[in-house]
Amino acid sequence: METSRSSLELLRRAYALGQRVWRDYDSPFSRHDFTRPQLFACLTVRESMRLSYRKTETFLNDVPEWLAAIDMKRAPDHNTLWRAFGALLKERRVERALDLLAADERK
Repeated sequence: METSRSSLELLRRAYALGQRVWRDYDSPFSRHDFTRPQLFACLTVRESMRLSYRKTETFLNDVPEWLAAIDMKRAPDHNTLWRAFGALLKERRVERALDLLAADERK
């Protein structure tokens, strides 16, 4: 797979990868505002652009077409992103996501 410098393309790829790794929601009691694959994609863009959680929220609010690319109607709050970062890393499925990403890169 060819690497891309486009942050939008990275967002789309991270979302697709997240869909392969995580179920949609954390809990049946979740408000179902954002899926884990969507949050993973937002966090991937945050890391690649080296933004804070607040700046990520602002950035995503400024580009609604990017949110539409991952089936989101609005950007997650910075606190939601912060909590998701901890939850996704704690699950240890990040290792599986990285393995899948590495396998895709070798193709």
